[in-house]
Amino acid sequence: MNRSWLNAFGWIAAAALADFLIYVGLFAIGAAAGVKILFYRGVILGLVAAAIVFVAFALLFRGRDPSLVIASAAVSFSLNVCFLVLLPVTVDRSVTVYLLSTIDRQDDRGINPAALEQAFIKGYVVDMHAIGRRIDEQRRSGNISVGSDGKVRLTDQGRRFMRFSRMVARLFGTDPRFVRGPDEREPAAAEAKAAKRG
Repeated sequence: MNRSWLNAFGWIAAAALADFLIYVGLFAIGAAAGVKILFYRGVILGLVAAAIVFVAFALLFRGRDPSLVIASAAVSFSLNVCFLVLLPVTVDRSVTVYLLSTIDRQDDRGINPAALEQAFIKGYVVDMHAIGRRIDEQRRSGNISVGSDGKVRLTDQGRRFMRFSRMVARLFGTDPRFVRGPDEREPAAAEAKAAKRG
């Protein structure tokens, strides 16, 4: 590996570090606080941080090959989105993290699974309005609509998203129960329906 390769890696690493510090700083000062959905806010701030790095490197490397500038901004943005999904979004949305925090509050006393289930239903689903928050967020995202009758329905965008999600689930072998379609019933219900037809 020659010196030019090492220099390129060094500059890209420096850009990624600078971009990450800018990214965290933007969160710390409350930038884009009006965007209530954490993932969307994170992507917007990631683009802002990458744009700052892009402009800074474009000025620094003015008149030279622009590929290093483009690569630095692209790598920086990609790493920040990976960080966003792996840590902040996981902490904000993960059922597992909530359960671990519930267990942590028990100190060494422990908690049995039935009590943990009840604590989850009351604390996460009921007290934290988990369903209402998700409905509001998906309505803002355009995946659902709430009719005058108060019922929640998928929009065309929501149906496209679910078709895409089923394709991803099949491709990566995720749990298919999370993405069941309208023709896919619970196993017991499907068996009962088949028996009734037979």
